[in-house]
Amino acid sequence: MTYKIIIPARLGSTRLPNKPLKDIGGKTLLQRVVEQAKKSNADSIYVATDSEEIVKHCAKIDVESVLTSKKHKTGSDRLAEACNILGIKEDLIINVQGDEPFIEPKDIDNLYNLLADLQANMATMYTDLDYEDREDNNVVKLWMNDGSSVKDFSRNIDYLNPAQAKKHLGVYGYRVNFLHSFVAWEQSHNELERNLEQMRAMDNKEVIYAIKSDGSIHLGIDTPEDLLKAREIIENR
Repeated sequence: MTYKIIIPARLGSTRLPNKPLKDIGGKTLLQRVVEQAKKSNADSIYVATDSEEIVKHCAKIDVESVLTSKKHKTGSDRLAEACNILGIKEDLIINVQGDEPFIEPKDIDNLYNLLADLQANMATMYTDLDYEDREDNNVVKLWMNDGSSVKDFSRNIDYLNPAQAKKHLGVYGYRVNFLHSFVAWEQSHNELERNLEQMRAMDNKEVIYAIKSDGSIHLGIDTPEDLLKAREIIENR
């Protein structure tokens, strides 16, 4: 098993400025994500950022970083540039979000295995949808076909059968050559209408596969409230 992890991290979050450097129990958010990634079977881990401050922080927490453009509209654009800088051409890569401090290393490996076993171009992850997330449009829902492929994504629980909705987790696996094709496509109608980048792939008839997470904590840090929850989890361990 050989694959690479790239963790996008930028300081310009509107809801939580300087998010990657926020403290959670004595370690930064980014450090906690990196430490979880290092427990996976990936052979290399990189942080892709547009910030010199994060580059300096990466040196302190012993992870290689790649300085990318500040002009990217999406995380996939940053990911593709990082692959070019690093000379990654044929590999499978896993995009672990820089705001997932509790991601399970086994989940990362399982996503890689799904991508490799199915010879897929793109894959992602989901978990069961909590009651409190059902009406939250910041929580992306997905619906599965029979098997491992995704039927659709939406922020609206009523878009398809609510009883079959799952909570999408923003972790992706790509074949690098497909990633470059993906970022070259124009933004699609459903991507813009739903504000969901993955719809660009589906609108171009690309199959996205998904696997259920084995993790017990699924908390992406997007708001000050999320940050407080994460600190409470760490304090109570």
